[in-house]
Amino acid sequence: MKKNILYIVIASVLLIAGCNSEAQAPESIEEKEKQLATYKKDFEELKTKISELEKELRKANGDEQKKDLKLVEHEVLQPVDFKHFIEVPGEVKSEKNIQVNPEISGVILKQNYEEGAYVKKGTVIAVLNAEILKSNMEEVKTRLSLAETIFKRQENLWKQNIGSEVQYLEAKNNKEALERNLETLQTQLNDAYVKAPISGTLDEYFMNPGEMASPQMPIARIVNLARVEITAEVSETYVKDVKKGDMVTVSFTAIGEDMELPIAAVGQFINPQNRTFKITMKANNRDGYLKPNTLAMVKINDFHLEDAITVSSNLIQRGTDGDAFLYIIEQKDDKNYAKKVLIETGRTYEGKTVVEEGLKAGDKVIVTGYSEVVDGEGVKDVTNAS
Repeated sequence: MKKNILYIVIASVLLIAGCNSEAQAPESIEEKEKQLATYKKDFEELKTKISELEKELRKANGDEQKKDLKLVEHEVLQPVDFKHFIEVPGEVKSEKNIQVNPEISGVILKQNYEEGAYVKKGTVIAVLNAEILKSNMEEVKTRLSLAETIFKRQENLWKQNIGSEVQYLEAKNNKEALERNLETLQTQLNDAYVKAPISGTLDEYFMNPGEMASPQMPIARIVNLARVEITAEVSETYVKDVKKGDMVTVSFTAIGEDMELPIAAVGQFINPQNRTFKITMKANNRDGYLKPNTLAMVKINDFHLEDAITVSSNLIQRGTDGDAFLYIIEQKDDKNYAKKVLIETGRTYEGKTVVEEGLKAGDKVIVTGYSEVVDGEGVKDVTNAS
C-alpha cells in the first residue's frame, strides 16, 4: 500500500514535468502569464494531493503522532474600532504677517528698533525726512494768519453793511482753504513717522537709513506668531469626507510635535491644476516654535467603523481565481485542523484589513505557519507554548 501511494506521487510529479517539458515555450507576455497561472493551479492541486497521501500513509502505518503535525499559532479575533486616515502635506502661515508700506515718499532718517524686537501697535518704527513738508507747513501757516486777519476785517465790515458780499465770501473761502491745506500737510507730516499696524515681532527691515522709501515699496515686515494657520490641499476624491469642525492630527516633524486641531475652514473651490480643495486649521503658538512656511503632515480620518473584524494584511492570500482567503483553526474530536475560509475584504490601514464577510469574533486565525498548511490538514497549535 505504502509503495503504491509513493508511486502515485512520483508519477504525478513526472507527468506534470513531462507535460511542461514537451510544451512549447511561451513567447508573449500573455502566454507566459497564462502558463504561470496554470503552474500555480497545478501546484495547489499537487500540494493538496500530497497532504492527502501523507494522511493515508500515516494512517496506514498507524502513526498519527502530533510530532508529525505542522506547528501553528493563532490569534483570536475580537471586534475593534477601525479608523482609516489619509495624509496630506501642509504648511504654516501666520495670521498676522504684515508688510509695512509708508504712506508718503521720503528718505529714511532712522530706524527706531532692531530686527527681532517686539513692537506694539502704533509704535513708530522708522522716521522719514519731512523737511519739505515742514517748510510748506510754515508757509501755509503764515498765509493762513494773513487770511484770518483779512477774514475778520471783512466780517466786521459785512456786519456793518460795508463792502460787498463777494469780498466777504472770498475772504472766508480763502481762510478755510488754507486751513484744509494745513490739515493735509499735518497728516502727511504724521505719515513721515512710519508706525506698526499690529503688535508683533519686527522681523525684518527691507530698506536702510539713507534710502528713498515710497508707498510702492514695503519698508519692514512685522509678524505676530501668537496664533498661526495650517493649510493643506486635499484631493477632490475626499470632498464628502472632510467637513468643518472635524478633528485632524497635525504633525510637525521639524519640532517633533503633534496637535489635535479642528478644521476651521473648508475651501469651496477645486483647484483645476491639481484637483484639490484647501482646508485650514488654526493653532496657538505660545512658544513661537511654529514659523511661517514650516512643513506639516495632516492626518484626516475619512473612514470609521465600530466593532470591526480586522486581520493582519499579510495573512490574506489569494487563489488563482483571485478570491481572498486565509486559514483558521477548526476543532473536531479534540483535534485541530486548518480550515480555508473565503473572505470579503474592506479598507486597509497600517497593516490591518477589515474583513466584511467570512469571519466572526472568536475565530482563531492562523498567524504562524499559515503559508505551509492546506485545507483540512491536521495541525498542532502551539500558541502561548513555552
